[in-house]
Amino acid sequence: MSQDSAAETDNRAVFELPEIEAGRVFVVDDDPQVLRSVERLLDMSGHAVCAFDSPTGALAEIRKLPPQVLVVDLEMPEMTGIELATKALEIDPNVRVIMVTGAGDESAAQASLRLGFSDYVRKPIDPRELGQSVQRSLMELVRAEYERDMGEWLQQEVQRQTDRVQEVTLSTMESLLQALEARSPHFRGHSQTVAVASAGIARELGLAEADVRSIRTAGLLHDVGMIAVPDLVVNKPGELDLSEYELVREHCTKGAEILEPMAHLGPAGTFVLEHHERWDGSGYPDRKRGEEISLGGQIVGLAEVWVALTERRAYRDSLSNADAMQTLEAAAGCWFTSELIEALRASEM
Repeated sequence: MSQDSAAETDNRAVFELPEIEAGRVFVVDDDPQVLRSVERLLDMSGHAVCAFDSPTGALAEIRKLPPQVLVVDLEMPEMTGIELATKALEIDPNVRVIMVTGAGDESAAQASLRLGFSDYVRKPIDPRELGQSVQRSLMELVRAEYERDMGEWLQQEVQRQTDRVQEVTLSTMESLLQALEARSPHFRGHSQTVAVASAGIARELGLAEADVRSIRTAGLLHDVGMIAVPDLVVNKPGELDLSEYELVREHCTKGAEILEPMAHLGPAGTFVLEHHERWDGSGYPDRKRGEEISLGGQIVGLAEVWVALTERRAYRDSLSNADAMQTLEAAAGCWFTSELIEALRASEM
């Protein structure tokens, strides 16, 4: 069976509302006659019933294994039904509470509903009314479990579809980057190397795996905005003049604009925008400084500089790893923080 077929089978199972079965019911009442009557009635209906004439005894059992439905008398000497029900809900918020009230306790009955209890029945207890109330409470419980399962399934399905779209997007963007990097022999493989270095720094900093993925994605796509820079500028062997330099500086903004519609990439677009910002405010495009720069932007920026220093360019030879690290250490506190540089060192060891 294919993964899609298996997923469709699972989906059908998720959408099927489970049948209501007999439940685990606790009955608490200090009147022995009422207690026996309610216990017998619910037992005949197939429910697993535990009867208690003491609220404290019932509470001790609830702590061990909470019931699905708690049928409790309002007025008891040791503890009121509302107090017992409140404690039961603190132990297990899924317990469905049915309050048993006297004929003149209408206000207390309404108050129990406002407290989140499922229902109330009046004394003398009508067997049919109580049976229907227990069934409704069990139905509430089944529906709540069903809705939780549906919520989890929807979250997983959204994530699955998002992952599919992200895979397609990254595959397409990688093809574009390969075409861009083919314009110059000095840039081939550059983006992949920056992505790997970015992820390595992020992991050394102990970031969550989801954040590592976003930073790696930004490392891969950091130069996508270079599509707007002419080949003559990209391959120029000497220093760039002011107008050419301005064209290159625009690649951060262009890259962020390209990625802006791709919300499924998360904060990667922001990291791409900021990867040439510097800790001392000397970077671009917005001259952000310090913690104004996202951590992802700082990491991708450091990874990009590290990779660029160790790659050959049209206007200079590559540096050894040791010389590149020494260059970065000299810029600690200006371009990048010492903490990030140490994380880069650890990831490259």
